[in-house]
Amino acid sequence: MDKGNNKRPGSSEGSGKDKKRARMAQARSISTQGSPSPQQNDSPKSSGAVGSLKAARTLDVVSFAEARAFEISAMHTAMERSKDSAVQRAFQSLPRNLRRRAASHNIKRLPVRLRQRAMREVEADPVKKGKKPENRHKKRRPGTISQEYLRRQGTKRWLETHIWHAKRMKMVDIWGYKLAEHSNEHGIKSAYKSSHHQCILQDSSYNGCLEITGAKKDITEIFSHIMDPTMPTVGSARFITGRRYFTAQLFEYDSFPQKLIAPATFLWRQDPVAENVMDVDELSKEGQLWIWVHPSAFENVKSHIQEAVLTASKVESVHIIDLENSLVMFDFTGPRSTALLQAVLNPSASDAASSYKVAHKVWDTISCLRTSSSLPPGVVLGLLVEDPRLTFPHKAEPRPASIPVSQSKTLQDLTTHWPASVAQSSIWSSTERDRLLTSMVTEARLNERRAQNLVPGTKLQPLENIDSRIPILLIQREGQPQIQRAPGGGSSEFECGWTLILPKGWAMPFWKSMIFAGARPGGLRERRSFHFETRQSCFPYDFPSTVAYAAYADECKKEAQAKYERKPVAKRINYAKFGVEDPFGASWSKALKAGVKMLGGDEGMAAAVDDKRIWLLQTPKFVTALTDVAKRAASGLEEEMISRLTVESLNQAIAECLRGLLKSPHSEQPSIRVDEALIRVGVDFLGRGTIGMNGMIYAIPGKHYKEWTARVQLKGKRTIEGKPRKEKKAKSWVDSDSDENDMEEDEEEGDLDELEMTMPPPETLLGYITTGQYCYSEGKSYGIGCCSATGLAHVIQAESSQRSELQRNAVGTPPKVPRMMVLVRSIRSKASRLATLTILS
Repeated sequence: MDKGNNKRPGSSEGSGKDKKRARMAQARSISTQGSPSPQQNDSPKSSGAVGSLKAARTLDVVSFAEARAFEISAMHTAMERSKDSAVQRAFQSLPRNLRRRAASHNIKRLPVRLRQRAMREVEADPVKKGKKPENRHKKRRPGTISQEYLRRQGTKRWLETHIWHAKRMKMVDIWGYKLAEHSNEHGIKSAYKSSHHQCILQDSSYNGCLEITGAKKDITEIFSHIMDPTMPTVGSARFITGRRYFTAQLFEYDSFPQKLIAPATFLWRQDPVAENVMDVDELSKEGQLWIWVHPSAFENVKSHIQEAVLTASKVESVHIIDLENSLVMFDFTGPRSTALLQAVLNPSASDAASSYKVAHKVWDTISCLRTSSSLPPGVVLGLLVEDPRLTFPHKAEPRPASIPVSQSKTLQDLTTHWPASVAQSSIWSSTERDRLLTSMVTEARLNERRAQNLVPGTKLQPLENIDSRIPILLIQREGQPQIQRAPGGGSSEFECGWTLILPKGWAMPFWKSMIFAGARPGGLRERRSFHFETRQSCFPYDFPSTVAYAAYADECKKEAQAKYERKPVAKRINYAKFGVEDPFGASWSKALKAGVKMLGGDEGMAAAVDDKRIWLLQTPKFVTALTDVAKRAASGLEEEMISRLTVESLNQAIAECLRGLLKSPHSEQPSIRVDEALIRVGVDFLGRGTIGMNGMIYAIPGKHYKEWTARVQLKGKRTIEGKPRKEKKAKSWVDSDSDENDMEEDEEEGDLDELEMTMPPPETLLGYITTGQYCYSEGKSYGIGCCSATGLAHVIQAESSQRSELQRNAVGTPPKVPRMMVLVRSIRSKASRLATLTILS
């Protein structure tokens, strides 16, 4: 062995190149069959040239191929064998520094240029890779994404837009649904600005819908037993033709004005042939009525309607169908609502839209309106629109500065004489709704059609027998005109808007189109805030006499108390020091008992008050009767006032008013007691101060009335101490016991005088605040609450007598004193603030 050569001695079998060369030679070799013997191949040489040429021309191809079949088969085999041995696989063609072991069985590990070649090799490979058995976790998974969503819902139902909301908004479990509460990016002030200048979009599909079918006369008779007789009924000529929707409050059977259930929204189906005026025999026709109810009271309303049908013996003629989760409802609020809907809704021009021509013309005419508040209140418009995904995305037009002169006359005629047959729609048919759900074109097919466009981004044209035409209902939302608001309060931009009704399954196509067109999404917090900004009561937050409010209040009380107890003692408010006995919930029984004592009632009468029989006195005629009795009592001598204004006198006045309201008096009228009644009020501060949930409302003690009156006279000037009064604004929603406002309250108490720090006596308690915060539309704090009817009557009576005394003792011009002044105190402060009450009937 040569010591100078460190190389390993070569193998006797040859190198790798030699082996490959031998393998290639073997693969390219073609086997041959043995040649026939010379005797068989000898031919007679005596034949001439002509004979030999003739034999060559008469070659038998079949016999020749059969004779050479072995060689032909061997040649094909050699070609296939040499091809497989000479060509490398796709992963072997890479340089060694780029090769990966996983690339031999995972095509995605290869470069893009080699993936197609590798896929062809895998398909031609006779050895297929076995499928790995699934583990137990994969076996437990649902088969489709829809089944997975149903599994994840559990006991809380999801709306069709749930996935979109869950990625962007705070979700809460409430009323049996998983609903969006507020945005994760924008606060309440941003939502206010959007609703004031743009458009807020809210998914209200959680509201349950009931369908009542039967003779209109029978339906009207049934609902006359569970509705307010002072308000328009379902058989009113204004609503029974289906041209307008309306809102009313539902009570238990023959229990008005007690036992309020919930407010509800009603809409009749318009007949195919509608007239401008109601026919004489309109009530004798068959009708279809839709009722939308808040989910917290849906089951309660449904059971009481069924009870009313059974009591009236109309089971055979009147039928109730539950349409919960069968319709989609979107609410648009703000001045840009009309422009946004105009950009997204594209009326169909197909032959199927022949019955919608008048409605489409009306929709085109109102495109130049700046706000929907210019239209008649509560009008309904039925349209047949194209799939919004065909023209996605959309862009709303700028808000017009004024109405063009050429269209002003047309708009004026339209708003004055609204067409009678524009509310027709096939969305009322359950068969049509089911067909639209099953025939919806998938996103994949739409994307394939978009890919075939020569110019990217070109809008798709609707195809006659492929794309769906969706029937919809547009309802002009008017707010609540029956609610009396404080002077200067409320803007039509927050009340008015549009409500869009869609068939089930079409929520996301329209929702995404609206969002891309410029709509801002809103949740439950924004809905409650908009009611507050327009001084409207929001159900169930401001309806203390209902079962839905009781459930909501109990849940809030438990959460607030649990949060309070989690804090260390040194880091939480000492409510006992502030004299607050019920910081986590309103004790309505205490307010009712205090009101009885204000009118001279004894302990026995106060103890007879039952907080389970509380009812809401909100009919305007009842409120007028109560205030008239209180004012008449104040017109006599001081000794006669208490004897005139008593609980019995108020009960008698309300009973007489009730007998006058009932058109057909029942055999047994409900026995109502004023000492168990609450009246909804609005609280306006006369100076600084803010209020939150569960804030207390007190009557001004008689001995301090003149001092508080003098303070009102100094408003805008200097205080009694000669120092200018500071005005502060609240910065955020003050509806719960938050820590961020504790320091502000402590700082304010240093500027308070003895009168403001004097705690009102418990026997002057009137009621509590249900919703309170800084009102952006008014630029000051505002609250909505409820007071006892007896306590409010005492305030009116005492104020009338005090005002009369001030006028008699005044020198010169009598002082101007606001009416219905009270004291309001927060649960986080000892200070009492001066405010005025406004009855919200």
